Amino acid sequence: MEFKKISLDGLTQRSQKESVNLLIQSQDPEIYLAEAEVGGVRYGVTAGRGQRLMTRSLGAMKRELTEVRYIAATLRHRSSFDEMIGNPAASSDLAFEMPINL
Repeated sequence: MEFKKISLDGLTQRSQKESVNLLIQSQDPEIYLAEAEVGGVRYGVTAGRGQRLMTRSLGAMKRELTEVRYIAATLRHRSSFDEMIGNPAASSDLAFEMPINL
C-alpha cells in the first residue's frame, strides 16, 4: 500500500473545505509525526522539502498545526520497551491512544 503525502500548506487549505481528523504518532518520547485523514484517505503530513513533519515535543507539533481546522485529533503512542530490553516485540499492538486538543 502506497503511503500518500500532503504538505502542511495543502492540509491547511483543504481543512477549510473538508473534514480533517489528525493522528499524532509518538514513536519515542521525543519523536512526534503527524498524519491526517482527509476525505477518507490517510496522508502523512510533510513540511519543508517534502519530508515528514516531525517535532521533538507535542507542544511543538501543536504550534505547527495551529492553522489546520480539524474535527478530532488523537495521540497514539507505541512503546518500544520490549525492544529496548532485548525481548521480542509483543505479538499484539500495544499502542495507547487518547483524544487531544491542539
